[in-house]
Amino acid sequence: MGCGPIVEQAAFPARPDTLRPGDLLGPFDGIVLDAETDRPVAGATVAASWAFERGVGLVGPLGAHEQVTETGADGRYRIAPLKNFPSGASARVQRFTMIVYHRGHVGWRSDRRFPGLQARRDFAQRGNKIRLEKWQTTFQHHQHLVYLGGGDAIKAAASWEVQPASLELEGTSATASKVGAVLPALPVKTLDARPLLSEEEVRGVTGYPGSFEVGKLGDLPSTEFYDSSHFKAVGKPESFDVGLRVWALGEAGAEAQYRKLQTELPGATTTDEIGDAALRARAGEVLGLAFLQRERGIVVSVTCGTGQCTEASMILRLGKLIEGHLPGLTVPKNAGPP
Repeated sequence: MGCGPIVEQAAFPARPDTLRPGDLLGPFDGIVLDAETDRPVAGATVAASWAFERGVGLVGPLGAHEQVTETGADGRYRIAPLKNFPSGASARVQRFTMIVYHRGHVGWRSDRRFPGLQARRDFAQRGNKIRLEKWQTTFQHHQHLVYLGGGDAIKAAASWEVQPASLELEGTSATASKVGAVLPALPVKTLDARPLLSEEEVRGVTGYPGSFEVGKLGDLPSTEFYDSSHFKAVGKPESFDVGLRVWALGEAGAEAQYRKLQTELPGATTTDEIGDAALRARAGEVLGLAFLQRERGIVVSVTCGTGQCTEASMILRLGKLIEGHLPGLTVPKNAGPP
């Protein structure tokens, strides 16, 4: 390869606190945080790609190279330096782009922002800090998919958005579909977790005398195949909260979701206490229980802080109550795997 390809000067700094240009070849590292809570986002897909060009005067594309990783439990990522260089005397490494995707959040690109596509100026090679904004119902999935672009990993992670994007496009008029127009979203019936557990039932199991604010968990938006309930104890820390998540995905999708929970939940151990398959987990002051109803294609996950569930048996009793209510769960006809 001789002396190697030409490497263009990076348009981003080496670190957030310097004006010194970064190294287009890497390495790259940083942390992904939730913009609202400032907490680390684990399991986000991070896809980094280098674009190559060749030629002098008349320049043409020469391909690309992609690295894909996921953020760890601490929200951190690391992209190794580029080693697969293009060959040829006029070959050059032209640019670097990084895309971060986590379901329930707006995708993040190192070069531009969503939804206005303004140029991004806050990306750095090392010590980069990424704050993911929560997805809003006013956003359009079809516009989001176009913005994301990306390779196979990003397309796979965002594949669940194809269905709502298609519904958006099918429900728009010719005049509304002009380039740059904001398209109205079609109403979609969503799964409703509320009948599965009530605050009275939580108090009946745990003996808690206080009150709850009942709402949704903020990590994922409600869809036709997913919903949640959050029992937030008024005036108490998170160790007194109870969370419920339910997925209606069909048999194959539910199996896949359950296996995903097995790998993601900290310290997960399998049990035969409830459903067709079940597991327990614990992270600090939070107890976790998940179970699968294979024939109905439903997965349930329950979390309960140790301030609320003072005995391990209490979270199982909550799970049993939820299981007993599952026959009354109304699954929208358009529900399906993400």
